[in-house]
Amino acid sequence: MKKHKFQYGSTRTLRCGLASALLSVLVLAVVVLANLVLRALPTKYTEFDISTSALFTLTATSKTLLHELDADVTAYYLGESGQEDGNITRLLNRYAGESTHFTWQQRDPVLYPTFAAQYPGASADAVVLVCGDNYEVLNYSGDLYELDLDTYYASGSQVYTFTAENALTGGISRVVQGVSHTVYELTGHGETALAQDFTDTLKNSGVTVQSLNLTTAGSVPEDAEALILNTPLNDLTDAEATLLTDYIQKGGKLFAATDFTADTPKVSAVLALAGLSTQPGLLVETDANHYPYGYPQTYLLPVIASGEVTAGVSGSIMAYTPFAQGILAGDDANWTYTDVLTTGQTAYAMRDYLTSDELQKGENDPEGCFAVAMAAQSSVTDARVVWVNCPNFLSATANQSVSGGNAQVFGSAVNWLIGQENTAVIDGKSLSAESLQVSAGAAAGLGLLFTLGLPIAVLAAGAVVCVVRRRR
Repeated sequence: MKKHKFQYGSTRTLRCGLASALLSVLVLAVVVLANLVLRALPTKYTEFDISTSALFTLTATSKTLLHELDADVTAYYLGESGQEDGNITRLLNRYAGESTHFTWQQRDPVLYPTFAAQYPGASADAVVLVCGDNYEVLNYSGDLYELDLDTYYASGSQVYTFTAENALTGGISRVVQGVSHTVYELTGHGETALAQDFTDTLKNSGVTVQSLNLTTAGSVPEDAEALILNTPLNDLTDAEATLLTDYIQKGGKLFAATDFTADTPKVSAVLALAGLSTQPGLLVETDANHYPYGYPQTYLLPVIASGEVTAGVSGSIMAYTPFAQGILAGDDANWTYTDVLTTGQTAYAMRDYLTSDELQKGENDPEGCFAVAMAAQSSVTDARVVWVNCPNFLSATANQSVSGGNAQVFGSAVNWLIGQENTAVIDGKSLSAESLQVSAGAAAGLGLLFTLGLPIAVLAAGAVVCVVRRRR
């Protein structure tokens, strides 16, 4: 009997041991499988962006581009193994997680010493985007990171902005399209040079801006897909007016921003070719939703009309047009007119603004909704004109006041002029750490919680456990 019991106990022990071993193997297998599954998932499902400026959270612009991507794009990160920039690699992982057409690989310069030579201009920690035979180099400094020059010159501090998403999204768009576009910025009439915000916007769509003096050039270059006229203070010469007239009549494309205080009748005559003319009077808003709080009612926040001309503008963006006049459309059946920027429904055009000491609607001042910017397209020649009747629209100050809204409207309009797909500029993200601000009331509440609340809760739980055990 004793021997039998011993054998029975041994068998039972063996079975329990086998069951425990099998259970351990099963748990281990589940853990390994779960780990493999998690590693296979895109990082957007496995990593959470808790950075204060959302460094690794893609904007809707980038996601839309990646979701619509129909060509394979490979990004090569030129970083040494063990010395990678974590910000760049995490962002590349996010891009790869949004599209099967986007992949990225690391190319260690030590292991691949000749790789960078294939792409002129590529340096350490650069990203090279490749799509077929097209490629673009995004360098660490200037493209992926940008030094805040204002802060640097003011205090000597080197404060960088993480601009990699803007560079990557714009670069992907350009290498996929594989087409470069050239527009010319007219000079020689006291024009204001385009600020970097506006040229960067065009660069994102693969558009290059070059300067053009019609007097010295004698003609409009053949590769000019559009011309930009930015607030000329002086009028065109007769020869220049003739060149622009001929250019528009043959299907040319023109973006014009004008200063209504400047005496430029020949510029007005060129715009009149498209049937566009000025609404006399300074535009004044009466709707508080269409001018900044605390500013004069002539500092307009116009409505951005939806349509092809503004297709590249983000839904929540605003435009800013301080001191503007309205635009009137013609009645030529061969031209189609589209409002781009408009006032509210109850604005008015103040005719005697030059002599009046205050903003006051006169008896003869027209009231209603006015176009601050208008697009015109010829059904005969496909000539296209976009006119903003505001001298400050293309200024850096006005653009920054609305977080780049003016640049987006401008870029979208130019892309419409040349028939190019729109790509919005994505703002850079600050790398500065932000401290957590806790109010005095919240701090007192947290102090009571940790010094009294939690200890009392622990003691109460212990007392309950002791009572339960004694009853057993």
